[in-house]
Parts: sequence; C-alpha cells; structure tokens
Amino acid sequence: MDFLNTSALRFLLALILAFALWVFVSYTQNPDRSIEYDNVPVDIQGLAPGLIVIDKEGLPRAQRPEVDLTVLADEETVKNVRISDLRPFIDLTGRGPGEHNVPVNVVTTRSLRLRTTVEPEYLVIRLDQEITKTVALTVETTGIVPFGFEARAPQATFRGQSLTMVTVRGPLGRVTRVTAVRARVDIDRLTANYNSPRTLEPIDANSQPVAGVTVEPATADILVPIIPSVGLKRVPVVPSITGFPASGYVVAGVEVSPLLVTLTGSSGPLDDAENVSTADVDVTGATQTFTRSVSLIAPRGTQLRFGEPTEAIVTVRITPINRPFQATIPALVQVIGISDGLLASLSPNVVSITVTGASAQLEALSSAQLLGIVNVRGLGPGTYELEPAFTLPEGVTLAAPAPRVFVTLRLPPTAAPTSPIENDAQPTASPGIPGPTSTPGPTFTPGPTSTHGETPTPTGTP
Repeated sequence: MDFLNTSALRFLLALILAFALWVFVSYTQNPDRSIEYDNVPVDIQGLAPGLIVIDKEGLPRAQRPEVDLTVLADEETVKNVRISDLRPFIDLTGRGPGEHNVPVNVVTTRSLRLRTTVEPEYLVIRLDQEITKTVALTVETTGIVPFGFEARAPQATFRGQSLTMVTVRGPLGRVTRVTAVRARVDIDRLTANYNSPRTLEPIDANSQPVAGVTVEPATADILVPIIPSVGLKRVPVVPSITGFPASGYVVAGVEVSPLLVTLTGSSGPLDDAENVSTADVDVTGATQTFTRSVSLIAPRGTQLRFGEPTEAIVTVRITPINRPFQATIPALVQVIGISDGLLASLSPNVVSITVTGASAQLEALSSAQLLGIVNVRGLGPGTYELEPAFTLPEGVTLAAPAPRVFVTLRLPPTAAPTSPIENDAQPTASPGIPGPTSTPGPTFTPGPTSTHGETPTPTGTP
C-alpha cells in the first residue's frame, strides 16, 4: 500500500490517463481516413548494368509496372497527401537474368504520419541481358522501271559515308534472331534516280521483322541510280534441270518455249549476258514426260525487254535408259571464208539445234563439237540467208535441219582505214570452242544449201 501511495506511481497513472484521453479526443475530433490511388508507376532501382527489363514475350518493357496504393491517416493528413508524396519502388540489387518475384516497397517523399498498403504486394519481373550485334545492311527494291531504263545496284549512306554494316541492340533473346537489316525501296515506273531516307528494319533468317530491337543508325539514305538503257541483245533460253529420274529412266530431251528472248540493259552487262536461264525444273523420280511453266531469270544488270514473256514452258522427255533420245541445245555459229576487204555481221550468232543419239554420246558432246560453220567464200557484198553446217561425232546426228542465219557482207567505211580483215559481229569463242583463227584455213563441210548445189541468193541490196 505504501508503494501505491508513492508519487512516482501516481505520476505514471496520470500520464497513461492523459495519453488515453488525448487519443480519445484526437480520434473523435480528427478520426482516421483512407484514400486510394490506382495505377501508380513503380520505380526500379538496383538494376545491374547490361540487364534490361522485358515482358513475357521477351520484348523490352516500354512502361514501368504499376500498383494500387491505399493511404490510411487522420483526416487532416489525408487532406494534405498528394500522389507525388508517395514513391513505390522495387529493388533489383543482385538479381540476374531470369524471372523474379520482387516485393513492392513504399516510402514518402516528405515527413507525413500515415500508413500505406499496396496491391499487389509482389511483382513478377523478367530480366534479360542486353547485347549488341553487327549485321549486314541489305536494300530490297520492288517494282520495274519502264522500258528503255535500267536500275543499277542500290547504295546506302549515313551522313555522307557508305553504309554496309549496322548495329542492333536489345535483349539477348531477340538480338540473336537478327540475321540482317534491310531497307525497302519502290522504284516502279521511275525514270530518274531514287534518293530518299529509309527506315532500317531488323529481320530474321526467314526475312521476317524482329520486334524489340533497335537499329543504329535507325535510318539510311538510299540511292538507286536509274539510267537509260543503251542496247538490246537476243539470247537463248536455257532450261535449268535438277535432280535425276527414277532408276532405269533418263532425261531423253528438254524443250523450251520461247527459244530466244530479248534483253535490255547497258553495254557492260549485255556483253556479259550469254543466255537467260529458267527457274529450276526438278526431275527427281520422274518416269514420264512432263511440262512445267517456270519463270525466266535475267542475268544481273539486265532485264527482259518490255513485252517479252516472263515465263517459259519447259517440256522434259523421260524415257527408259535403253532408248535413244533427242536434245535441243544452243550452238554457236561462226562465219568463215570472208573475202579480203569485206566485213561480215551475223544474226543470230546462236541457234538451237536438235540432235539425236545415245545418252552416252550426247553426254560426251563438247562445246567444240557444237560449232556451226557458215562458209561465205566467193560471196560479195550483200545479205544472205544461209544454213550453218555442223560436223558432229559418230552416232550423233541432226534431227532436223539447222535454223538458217543471216550474213551481211559489206565494204568497210572509207573515212577511216581499218585492218585488212575485220568481222565486227563475229562472236568471241567460248572456252573450249575454237575461235575463227584457231585453225587457219580449215576445210569445212558445207551446209545443206551448198550440198544441193544451190547458189546462195542475196536477200538485200549490196
């Protein structure tokens, strides 16, 4: 009882009663209230260098994650709370690539007596390594320039410097899919140079765009020179055959229509163009003759003349291996016997001939054995329609007469002296085919026109 009468105990009881009274008065006069804030962005701290936050698709996360906040405080404090006073954040310190369940913390930016709750309390954060990669830049052109013009190889530049390689940056899972960066340009019907900045697009091995990757630089200046064509050239169509027929069968012959097409382009690419090939025709496992319609592929730097077919009809004859067969193949034509003081031109200088023989004999044919000879010995100036003569190996014969060609003989111009013997249209011999001077003065078997004793008749005025 003496203890209860002590002044210390009385003081403690008075303090407790005063605090309880203060709490009671405060609560009744200024009760607690709550306020909610939805979709509050969450700050990210502690992210290690070289890492990037991604979404579930592996794409860089464009926006910060968001949470809902509830603030509980007395009514006076709640009235003064602003959203900027609250800072929700997550700490990624020490976390590497992968998926993490991270708690959300909330702090106040100024001194306030309040309590907060957050929803959700944890966020799923995915991290990936951010890498860079250097890849080639390609320019894809679409459209066709008008007849009489040709498009040269496109050129890409950035700030005046040639650009062939660019850098891509992004999450490891995305950057590793990038195989190239492309720029697309449309030159359809243009008759002047194409010159414009274009956005660069990362693509994968299937030429599909890769999202979530940035390209440095993002754009490039693309120039496609478009110049007038300076020439035309008539060339044969050569079918491209791939694969092998079924066992016991062979490709007995290949026919293509059209046989010849006209190319247009500048002098350099036209001089190099020898033929137009078709898209591949696969004969794998074939046991009978079939026909395919396939596209024509013009040599680089040239294009098919306007109005020419863009597809060819290829007929492949499949026969048992013990049967002889025919083949229609292109052959070079050469003029000999040109009289001194005359110039000669030949059109065309390549013809398609059909030969018959056993498979082994036709496979053994060389380019030199497919040289057609047109002998103009004794003929004067003028234009002549003549049939080339072919000397074929034993067992191989012409299935039909060779197509006739036109030979024009003319006097050289008198304004400027020329070499004693000139043939400005005589084709350059291909590898393996002897040229006009490889065997001086040979004796050739005349073509069918000479065999029947007919005198070649000029078709033009000398």
